Amino acid sequence: MLYDSAPVNGPEFGAELARELQKVAERHAGKPGLDVALAAFNEIPEINDDAPHARIARAIMPLYLADYWADEPRWSSMQAALQPSYISGVDEDGAPDLFDDRDELGALEVPTLIVVGRHDFICGPHWAEELFKAIPEAQLTVLEGSGHFGHLEEPDRFADTVAAFVTATA
Repeated sequence: MLYDSAPVNGPEFGAELARELQKVAERHAGKPGLDVALAAFNEIPEINDDAPHARIARAIMPLYLADYWADEPRWSSMQAALQPSYISGVDEDGAPDLFDDRDELGALEVPTLIVVGRHDFICGPHWAEELFKAIPEAQLTVLEGSGHFGHLEEPDRFADTVAAFVTATA
């Protein structure tokens, strides 16, 4: 199962991310805290420890949901409780640890379910479509009312999709 995934990172991923962040900014223009979340996202390259990672993760969380503001009390309590751990995205020489797995995807011979939130700005439908087209006989489910946290935003549909896939492939 590939859930809110991308087959590549690096400049191409960054360009798609910038386009999707612009859509988030337009869709939620004027919402309280959006400007703080967008500004914090630009601080990500400066993370090098758990404390700044936690601060930034909490600040950008509204971007990961289809509509944080529609149920802010629920999401803000989760946001306050976030305790992420820093994991470096650089190799032993300090260079970005880049990958591009697209050429290998066609060789997959296992049943594959791809699940993506329609409003996932970081690993959204663009990347899910690439995965779907590249992996033989893959199944794709788009959670229309979700961002990056479909298992929380649409838990029943997410669980039903996964259960049906597992049952059908067992």
